Amino acid sequence: MKRNPWIPVIIVSLFILILTSTPKIPTPPKNIHFLDKGAHFLIYFLWGFTLSRVWNSRNFLKKSFIICIFLALLLFPALDELHQFIIPGRNPSLLDWICDVAGCVLAFSIFSKWNRIRNFRIGRIGDGA
Repeated sequence: MKRNPWIPVIIVSLFILILTSTPKIPTPPKNIHFLDKGAHFLIYFLWGFTLSRVWNSRNFLKKSFIICIFLALLLFPALDELHQFIIPGRNPSLLDWICDVAGCVLAFSIFSKWNRIRNFRIGRIGDGA
């Protein structure tokens, strides 16, 4: 039975939305500002990894699919930051969005390329596996 590659994306997306919907979660002191940005980077690194699994499950590259993945990498973090306007004690941040996008783009880039190289080396490209 083949697993649906979208399930991890949905689970991590819901986890992110639950975290960012929580009013005023504890944050590190202001003098340790990089921990907050590191947390944004890491959670979206995980999200980018799950999205790369969807990308790698496709045996063809359609222009529309490429555009959808690119938009998802930019828009989901943006919408996540914007929805914090309505959460008491939370506020959106451009720097948080930059860390979010950096994490997901880096993970997506690494794992989508790594899987394609690995599949090419073991001869899976083009055989429908």
